Amino acid sequence: MNKQLKILLILLALVFGVNIIYSFYFRITPAIDARAYDNIAWNIAQGDGYRESADASFIEDNSIVRVGPGYEYFLAAIFYVFGHNYPAVWIIQALLLTLSAYMIFLVSKEVLGSNWSFSIGIIAAALVGFSPDLITLQGMLMAETLGIFLIILTVYLFFKYINNESRPVLGIVLLAIGLALTALVRTPAIFLILPIAGYLIFCRQWRSLIILLILFVLLFMPWAVRNYMIFNAFIPTNLAYGLDLSAGNHPGASGELEPHDIGGQLIGQYGYVKANSLLLREAVGFISSHPFEFLKITFYRISIYFSFARPTGFWFHLYGLSRGVTLMTSTLYSVILFIFGFWGIWKIKDLKEQKINAKLLLYMLAMMPLAIIGIVVETRYRSSVYPFFAVFAGYGIDLLWQKKAEWKPFVYIILLLSANALFDILRNFGRIIERIQDLTK
Repeated sequence: MNKQLKILLILLALVFGVNIIYSFYFRITPAIDARAYDNIAWNIAQGDGYRESADASFIEDNSIVRVGPGYEYFLAAIFYVFGHNYPAVWIIQALLLTLSAYMIFLVSKEVLGSNWSFSIGIIAAALVGFSPDLITLQGMLMAETLGIFLIILTVYLFFKYINNESRPVLGIVLLAIGLALTALVRTPAIFLILPIAGYLIFCRQWRSLIILLILFVLLFMPWAVRNYMIFNAFIPTNLAYGLDLSAGNHPGASGELEPHDIGGQLIGQYGYVKANSLLLREAVGFISSHPFEFLKITFYRISIYFSFARPTGFWFHLYGLSRGVTLMTSTLYSVILFIFGFWGIWKIKDLKEQKINAKLLLYMLAMMPLAIIGIVVETRYRSSVYPFFAVFAGYGIDLLWQKKAEWKPFVYIILLLSANALFDILRNFGRIIERIQDLTK
């Protein structure tokens, strides 16, 4: 066994160990979204179908407005095999985050090719596997861990396919399956189809494009047909988009997820399908009649998305020392990830080979914020962009280590991101003071 392989295996063992220890130390009881996923999954495993409450009819059940259905069926498979067993979920999700770290190691190699070094891959893997935000999420019954793994897998399958000159049919089939499964778990990930299809069109790979689109649609069909039979409406994934879009786009909206009472009122009055249509119409009406207000809110959402002042740490299971440590490490993580990630993106221009691959990865990265910045932004919603930034950050850190830095643009990146964090802090100063006071209680 060579030295590099030993280092990689040690890193992955540490990632798995840290995540397992975190999950079994906190033993987080499912709450809010996690409780809903848990209930739906257990009902599926018991044969009661995809619904949050076994006592409600399918058409009246709240499950259709939950993000899904991919994660719920994933949980149901675990429960079917191991029973209603949370430790089994924790172990499998720790394994998934470990695999995500390994997969991003492979992605970095596929993307950078001759520009790749072992240190780039190791840094990228560490930034995924030891992310305080991702470690926290994998300890819960939340869709992000599976979603991020599938996003990385899809990206790997894409670059593996385009780097193979023979372009095998099996490669595009696997890519279509990976993309469809990813979108069924994390709906915003459907935006990844844009750079993938764009590349196939640019390269005039019409057969591959047709296979990709047909398979992608076919994989959504069973769920869409099921929903049509119940709701008499075309629902390819879920009905969360109307609620979310209206929650983030109405008079007085801040760009963050906040209670929007009208959603519950409309659901109670009209049912889920009609209420979703009305909420969607309300949000679109607000955007069209108040375009500058929408642009202002969207600007705030972009600021939130890339702000250092948005650490993970305010989860209900964290308090005292554990909350303080999580807040500090999460803040430091975002500083490292975004500063060195944007630096690595800037240095794409110096690549002599694989520049196209690096740009394709950048386009895929851009799809993650673009999918949500017009809706609502929370700290955990940006987690899907971490693997992409991890590759660019690994590349950027490696360049600095080799003393291949252009200090002026590097300093500009630091100043710009710091100014954004300061703007976010000043805009939310009152809320920050309240949270600091909560920490001292």
